[in-house]
Amino acid sequence: MGRYLLIRSYREVEADALAIPAFRGVSLKEAYPELDALCGGALGELSASGAFKGEVGEAEVVYAPSTPFRKVIVVGCGERPDDRFELLELLRCFGGAAVGKAMRLRVERLAVALPGDVGAGAEALKAVAEGAELANYVWVRKSSGEGLPTPVREVFIVGFKEVRGWKQVLREVGIVGEACRLGRDLANAPASEVNPDTFPTRVADAFKDLPVRVEVLDEARLREEGLNGVLAVGSGSVRRPKLLIIEYEGGGEGAPWYVVAGKGVCFDAGGLDLKQPKSMARMKYDKSGAAYAVAIAYAAAKLGLKLNLAVLAPLVENLPSGSSYKPLDIIRMYNGLTVEVANTDAEGRLILADAMAYAVKRYSPRVIVDMATLTGGVVVALGNHAAGLFTNDDEIKEVMLEASRETGERVWPFPLWREYYRDIESDVADVKNVGYPGVASAIIGAAFLSKFVGETPWAHLDIAGTAYARDEGPSKPYHAKGATCFGVRLVLRFLTKLAGRGRG
Repeated sequence: MGRYLLIRSYREVEADALAIPAFRGVSLKEAYPELDALCGGALGELSASGAFKGEVGEAEVVYAPSTPFRKVIVVGCGERPDDRFELLELLRCFGGAAVGKAMRLRVERLAVALPGDVGAGAEALKAVAEGAELANYVWVRKSSGEGLPTPVREVFIVGFKEVRGWKQVLREVGIVGEACRLGRDLANAPASEVNPDTFPTRVADAFKDLPVRVEVLDEARLREEGLNGVLAVGSGSVRRPKLLIIEYEGGGEGAPWYVVAGKGVCFDAGGLDLKQPKSMARMKYDKSGAAYAVAIAYAAAKLGLKLNLAVLAPLVENLPSGSSYKPLDIIRMYNGLTVEVANTDAEGRLILADAMAYAVKRYSPRVIVDMATLTGGVVVALGNHAAGLFTNDDEIKEVMLEASRETGERVWPFPLWREYYRDIESDVADVKNVGYPGVASAIIGAAFLSKFVGETPWAHLDIAGTAYARDEGPSKPYHAKGATCFGVRLVLRFLTKLAGRGRG
């Protein structure tokens, strides 16, 4: 992220464009009298015309030829809320919409005006900067960039009030943005580029200058350790399954471990229970959980967080072939439980279950968080605007909900009542991997996973609806189409809050 400049007049702003926030129902002429004068009254005319409504993400351009910046991007922020966190989310959307419009205009240097009357100081600065940083991203493989949005080369924020600690705020935002670009690149890439063979290599390259240890358990090690769930799901692909482990010891020797596990199905065809083509078309995103878990490790290491973090990413391709695992197979998992495979397309829970059981034994962690594009059921329940939260611990639930409010990355808690466990009872094994078709599938997936964490405090985030943006959502101005990196800011905030409480 760039700089924060304290200004006395908009005349001091030197950029290719200036973006300003506009809440619904507020006169631009009254809110920005100096700027309106510099624009020859064009801001007031925009308000009076009714062409600009001030809706969230709406952006209009007003030309100001006598100013250094020459263009003013007026960005709608909707109705001004009383709730502090809702206001911060609108400022995040403002930063994202400002950069998005600047990208379409091919602006190279963008000044973003911090609202002078917000009164939130560093919080407001951080929110605007986060939105701008997240929006300033494009992933394409076109041979020509003609007609495509272009990332803004420099984004800086201007305001009329001093913001204490602005350098540290923008440094942290920049690091998390860098981590999110890594996670989004991994999630957006097709399986021809990022797969169980190449995913670990890309991660090792990204982490080579950071104080972390990267370990990869190959097929032989997986077999030696007894990670049979990972082996079974990956058995149908010529690219053999792996378990990627990243360790960051920022808390020092003897400090408790925190674990984040991410579902890394690099492509999911459904196995022998083959998906329909329409469903399969988006399955490069089935590795989003692993990609975002890697981003969390990257940010934690680069920020120097004072905690010990282990990230585990089981990496597979779930493909049909003569060597694929089959319906009605029985798998003895890492923790000794046997699983009847009722459907080979419920594969993510099998690889996560093994990874989490392995983490429990290896780290005795204070908490495990898993991130997974696990079920279509969570999309039916919540749409594309929130992740499902499942947990076995009341404190974990409380802290995760606090972190959700603070970051704007919404989660909604679901129950794990004992009645749901009846749906995964098996006549021939300890448990089966699915319940009744179309019935509480998000809850059933979480209930299955809970069997593999023992007494360890645990949170499962089903990000199937939020991991990537498409036509129906998520609809945030700071989300480009494709991977969103949803959950990275959320889990980082959750981990720092939980570590600060000192339990364990």
